Amino acid sequence: MRNRLSLFIAALLLASCWGRNGNNNREQTVENGDSANQTKELTFKKSRICKKVKVMDGELPNYSINIEVRYADGESEAANNINRQLGTFLFGNTTMPFEKAKEQFADSLSKEYEKELRELYDPDYEYMDTYAYEYNQTGRLADNAPEGVVAYISRIEMYTGGAHGGAMESYINFRKKTGKVITCEEFFGKNREAVMKMIKERIIRENECKTENELIEKRGIFSLGDVYISDSNFLLEKDSILFCYNPYDIAPWSEGFTFARLSYGELKGLIPADFNK
Repeated sequence: MRNRLSLFIAALLLASCWGRNGNNNREQTVENGDSANQTKELTFKKSRICKKVKVMDGELPNYSINIEVRYADGESEAANNINRQLGTFLFGNTTMPFEKAKEQFADSLSKEYEKELRELYDPDYEYMDTYAYEYNQTGRLADNAPEGVVAYISRIEMYTGGAHGGAMESYINFRKKTGKVITCEEFFGKNREAVMKMIKERIIRENECKTENELIEKRGIFSLGDVYISDSNFLLEKDSILFCYNPYDIAPWSEGFTFARLSYGELKGLIPADFNK
């Protein structure tokens, strides 16, 4: 079950309150907390969709979809650029306005959940909890971004049957003045390989190992893949860059997320000195 739904969600993203009556609740509020700390020219709104739906009579099968994300307020060029990119980053839609993209994504996910639960439901199955699907997504601003940068964090946690759920964290970085994305190619360029070597060395060292093979034997990290840098796995912070590898990226699910942080001092000469201008 989980593999099919995970692929469905991945396709949507790349193309990206429990209520017993199954009604949708949508809420938009101006966000002052974390956004106020990092953006003086931009303000951000909070947008929610929260639903629980019973697919058949009785408590099970059912599913819940909870989405709470921030998006830029206003009609400035920077706000429009950010929201256009966020529609793709969060919901896999490149053409619709942000709110409509969010609602279409939730509706598509809802239809897929209902279809799969109806097809797979067996009232005599021993493990009935597998028929309670969940999708929880948050999108928030990092509270320690550099001046001139809007750093955004998306977190997805989901369960669609099986022994355990899944989780994914991804990042997108914007220039505050223009709302344009700071891409991996632009930021690391020809130095990407050198930075990846530093990331690997940091992960090995922080796990108290001396070699990659030792870490594979000890923790299974690097047993499923090597480190990489993409547009969505580096987060710009005030004094450093955080790199994130989701479960199954480079290590088994049991290891959870693998993070590595490199300071700007360590990266001197490998990244632009004026990236936040």
